[in-house]
Amino acid sequence: MTYRISTRQLTETVAPTVEPVSLPEMKVHCRCEDTSDHDTILHIMVKAARQWVEREYQLSLVQRTYRADVPWFSGLYDLPLKPLSSVTSIKYYTDASPQVLTTLADTYYRADLGRGQIYLKADSAALPTPSTRHDAVQITYVAGFEPSTDSPQSLTANVPEAIKSTIKLLAADLFENRETNTQLKMQELKTTKMLMAPWREY
Repeated sequence: MTYRISTRQLTETVAPTVEPVSLPEMKVHCRCEDTSDHDTILHIMVKAARQWVEREYQLSLVQRTYRADVPWFSGLYDLPLKPLSSVTSIKYYTDASPQVLTTLADTYYRADLGRGQIYLKADSAALPTPSTRHDAVQITYVAGFEPSTDSPQSLTANVPEAIKSTIKLLAADLFENRETNTQLKMQELKTTKMLMAPWREY
């Protein structure tokens, strides 16, 4: 049975430390690299654009750690906010130890990083019975595009350029039209849909 984990069941335990688009990159895009007057607002707009892209397309761009709380063991867990980089641990509560999390041995499961899924192996009939609670099983995993292997390491090097371009377009649009009252007619950015089409899941 497939258990599709919802983003509502996630807790971000380790946040990303950088944005996929740096402030200097955004300033070049907006042609304002010769001034620092707009640095704060540009940083906010980049963050807002990144958050929108991640939620709209169910992605994690820069690596961070999530904990998914689920009520039981399942043969297949489908994780949200891909790409899946690694599974840190699977822990569970039992009625015998209702206040203590026990770590499930990694011999019981395998991760399919490409699909963003965790499979409990065929011998999982020997799995313990978790407690009856919404967070009886807790899956901790790292999601996001892999950092570079260069030195110094870049955390954003492998974020696709199409996604970075989308963030720049959205952030620039937010920056240029940041007032709620305007006589300009706002229109949808069709280019962003084209750029993000490969990451749309149906």
